[in-house]
Amino acid sequence: MSKDKMYELLEKKIDALRKKDKGDEERKTYDEVFDRHALLSIYKLMCDGIIDTIDYPISTGKEGNVFKGSTPEKNNIAIKIYRVSTATFRNLSKYVIGDPRFKGLHKNYRKLIHTWARKEFRNLKRMREGGVSVPTPFSCHNNVLVMEYIGDDVSPSPMLKDAHVEDAKKMFRQVVNNTKKIYKTGLVHGDLSEYNILVKENKPVIIDVAQAVTLEHFSAEDWLKRDVKNVARYFRKRGVEVKEDDLLKRIIGG
Repeated sequence: MSKDKMYELLEKKIDALRKKDKGDEERKTYDEVFDRHALLSIYKLMCDGIIDTIDYPISTGKEGNVFKGSTPEKNNIAIKIYRVSTATFRNLSKYVIGDPRFKGLHKNYRKLIHTWARKEFRNLKRMREGGVSVPTPFSCHNNVLVMEYIGDDVSPSPMLKDAHVEDAKKMFRQVVNNTKKIYKTGLVHGDLSEYNILVKENKPVIIDVAQAVTLEHFSAEDWLKRDVKNVARYFRKRGVEVKEDDLLKRIIGG
């Protein structure tokens, strides 16, 4: 297929996603997500053989949308497209400014969003190499990140908050073990909660790691304590005895 034909088919597919059962507000969101720059980025990833199809939306967040897609080999993938807007810029800048890996970042919101996507790609790769249960990152271009799809052919895996957890104590130990591994890689998740953990085959998968910062970040300690507080709060509600100070020591102590 020629590149021009591929781009034409991409535009048609995206237009169909925009229009299918969408209200005015949802269509506005899709217009923000699938602007010309995003389409060109997706097109580049298609030409590189990373993406073959974009199938349907999985989730919508403040910073962007996640879609199920497939590779040319028909393997499932997740495609995360970060929304480029001034509102998103204000929400994200505190997690980038102060991270020594991204020094010299100018206050240009499009550049920041591209950096944010690259930051999540790097954090996923670093965590994955450290043995953390996170989606495998495959590629990143501008504000589009392609990674492992967590789910089956019917639906994505549920968030921890919605999942049926048979053994809360076992799930707690697994989440704590992953949090310790994140810390050992020299990172702090920074937004860990039952909303950023998927459950697949009774095991947790940590997601949404773009905001994760290195231990050198001036807010790393505070955000680690916040992660601990969120984890403790959730599992206490599930009947697990958790003391935040002890949990923090377990994570830092290794």
